[in-house]
Amino acid sequence: MLALARTDRWRPAVEALSCIKGIDTLTAFRLAAEAGSFTRFRTAPAFASWCGLVPSERSSGETERRGGITKTGNRLARTALVESAWHYLTCTPRPKAPAPGADVPAAIRARADACTARLCRRREALAAAGKSPCKANAAVARELACWVWEIGRRAEGTLG
Repeated sequence: MLALARTDRWRPAVEALSCIKGIDTLTAFRLAAEAGSFTRFRTAPAFASWCGLVPSERSSGETERRGGITKTGNRLARTALVESAWHYLTCTPRPKAPAPGADVPAAIRARADACTARLCRRREALAAAGKSPCKANAAVARELACWVWEIGRRAEGTLG
């Protein structure tokens, strides 16, 4: 798997996604391979929806009721994101150290560092608001999916 992740087809996305705390090489490869190409999703929320990390809704008229995540998307990508989101329970907002030999542009590294800082603050805010750990983790996983989409698009060269 690691050898395949280092091929020219996958290396840019895998190295870029690996800059995010909680995502290692195998998780980055899983996300990139499951997505195929991040350009097939027009927006970050569309990618999160494809992963099944959006709230369900039971609305009628003026009444809006939202439930848990739909879980109707890609199970493997959703599992990878949820497992990675647990990392933000105990991590610090400091940037992740670059992997040896990784050639990631500074702009992508800066976005990954912003992702780490944002998700750490988000997790702390959810805990301070008294949200259950599982609900907080699902919320962080959904936002992580949006960051993965953005960084994946930047790695593919399709997002400025």
